[in-house]
Amino acid sequence: MLTLRRLDQVISKTILGIALLTTNLTVSADNLQDPFRVKANVVQQGDTFLITASYQSPLNQCQAYHFLTDYEAAKKVPGVIDSKATRHSDHKVLVERWAEEKILFFTIKLHTLIEYTEYPMKGTEFVQIKGDSKRFTGHWSILPNSSGTQIKYEGLLEPDSHLPMFILKYFIQNNLEDRFRFMAKMAADAQQLESACR
Repeated sequence: MLTLRRLDQVISKTILGIALLTTNLTVSADNLQDPFRVKANVVQQGDTFLITASYQSPLNQCQAYHFLTDYEAAKKVPGVIDSKATRHSDHKVLVERWAEEKILFFTIKLHTLIEYTEYPMKGTEFVQIKGDSKRFTGHWSILPNSSGTQIKYEGLLEPDSHLPMFILKYFIQNNLEDRFRFMAKMAADAQQLESACR
């Protein structure tokens, strides 16, 4: 039987885990008020969640690709303590991340290991090797357009939790928007990527 303290810890760990795992992008808002045209959606399918998101970036295709594959930049995201990338081949990278966040009265610490497969100038695919979810996979896509690029995200998450799915969905949906909006702003501010694409 879950105690109230344990329930709070499970909720907090699940929320932070989702934010940590998705730290590479997106969210929704009215296009007139949101220059990034950020959109995000969470659909529950049994014990899993399908998370889709997209946003508009001023970056060109090359800059957007370098932004997506700058795995260590995740350290700039609130709550992420460290993010270390180890290249295993030309197009395979293992990314290890540590995060800590205070939620209510609890400090939650997380650690995850994700393998990325890179498709130059097109995007990435990823799969969680170990971490706080039963399953977490997905991909990022880069779509050039007249305003720069649209960056699209799609992920499948199966949490490792005993909480009711409607509670998890509520926390996933509400936390995604802030995290993805932050990532969209990071992409817009990524002027240093100019030199990587010459």
